[in-house]
Amino acid sequence: MSLSLGWFKQLKQEWVIPEVIPERCVHSLCEVASCTRCVDACPQEAWLLDDASLKIDTSRCDGCGLCIAACTESALVGNSPVVEVTPAINRRQFLRKALVFSVEDSMAPPVALPLIPFVPMLSLANCNGCDACIKLCPHQALQLEKSDDEQTLAYRIQAEHCTGCGICMDVCERDAVEVRQMLPVDQQVGNTMIPLVQARCKACGSHFHYPADGNAAKQHCRICAQTNHHRQLFQVY
Repeated sequence: MSLSLGWFKQLKQEWVIPEVIPERCVHSLCEVASCTRCVDACPQEAWLLDDASLKIDTSRCDGCGLCIAACTESALVGNSPVVEVTPAINRRQFLRKALVFSVEDSMAPPVALPLIPFVPMLSLANCNGCDACIKLCPHQALQLEKSDDEQTLAYRIQAEHCTGCGICMDVCERDAVEVRQMLPVDQQVGNTMIPLVQARCKACGSHFHYPADGNAAKQHCRICAQTNHHRQLFQVY
């Protein structure tokens, strides 16, 4: 009997242990990703994150499901335990309180505008137009847009697509990207266009671009600017 109970307890524990979907985890998308949401949310310290992998200590996990809720990429799945909530009031008390709340709300001041959970912000003075954040954003919150004639380029920031994964900040070598939280929509930060200047490098001949505002006219691409314009070094697109 004790053997059966032990087997059942082990099976129940394995049933609630979360699993990782690798293709959704930011650590699979970017080697320098700094996200630690699941590790920070676990009260049992069951998650182990190092440079090589993300692992879970099944002997510590109690299946609380907090890590699943904390992951903004939905990279963790599992069967969290169901918690039954007993109502503290009966039906008549509930209706009476609802009537009171509706009267109070009708006399309350206007509610503030909704907030955007995560808003990517770009520093025009620091950005060198490398497009690393554009290429690695898994949700297209940051995009490079071209006009129909491909003569005009611009960065588009769509905050409603951002999940706050932080990859854009992790890959930016010049700290030009910042993800702010809970900004009101009236600040016009939900959908932003940043015009880009297009140029051709005088050293290597490669075409490059950079934000128009906050930057003086540039004659060299970011590679040649770092290598002191040596002609033996060039970039391949």
